[in-house]
Amino acid sequence: MKFQQIRNATTKLEYGGTTFLVDPWLADTGAMGSFRQINNPDFSPMLDEQLDIPMPMCGLPMAANEVLKGVDAYIVTHVHPDHIDMGPDGTCGGPLCHDTPLWVQNEGDAAVMKVSGFADVRLLSEQGTIVQGVKVTKIDGRHGTIEPCGPSCGVILETEGEPAVYLVGDTVWFDAVEQALRTYRPDVIVVNACAAYLKKNGRLIMNADDIERIRHVCPDAWIIASHMDTVAHAVLTRYSLRLVLEAKGLDNVYIPDDGETYVFD
Repeated sequence: MKFQQIRNATTKLEYGGTTFLVDPWLADTGAMGSFRQINNPDFSPMLDEQLDIPMPMCGLPMAANEVLKGVDAYIVTHVHPDHIDMGPDGTCGGPLCHDTPLWVQNEGDAAVMKVSGFADVRLLSEQGTIVQGVKVTKIDGRHGTIEPCGPSCGVILETEGEPAVYLVGDTVWFDAVEQALRTYRPDVIVVNACAAYLKKNGRLIMNADDIERIRHVCPDAWIIASHMDTVAHAVLTRYSLRLVLEAKGLDNVYIPDDGETYVFD
């Protein structure tokens, strides 16, 4: 298995002979605008100084066509503007190949992607779905500690000869995550871990405490921290997350730079 951190939650996996692109947000630096420009009271970050930071806060580590090269399937864990490009007309995924199979969490997201012109939109399942020889199983997420800001999911990838992978997605720690860890015992766990926070919803994704909980349940797994240093409402940076994890004695967590690649046997 080959894992590449692209940017934010966008990751590229070569797994069991299939290349997956997960949460493909390919926008140029600042293209999404700032929270003040978005001007939606539901999207209010913790600190006033976060209101005027344009997102994404950094560019892609390589050209978009290089990111898309060789991709066999897309997985969109949920349709939020920091996980897939959104146009002013509400359509999504403009830079992507619209003939490539695309997997989503529910009928609502499927409808959005179909209206956006994707020809082959399919649903993930809690029972597992075979994607070009790889079993992909949907795991529910909880996208907010106060009030979830919509449905989200993670996925488990499994196939013979590869380590089991759990892409946790946009969620905080809750019983479905713990149950997935105990049921599937993944070898590689990718955690969205910048502790992003909105006033209405609370903390939206995982933090260092949640990573510590994951390590307790899966002491031998490789853990990768993703979704870092790209969105204005993040509470943790790569640097601060590393400091907190080291203070907890968790120095065996990978925190990749954008563009960095790992190979797991």
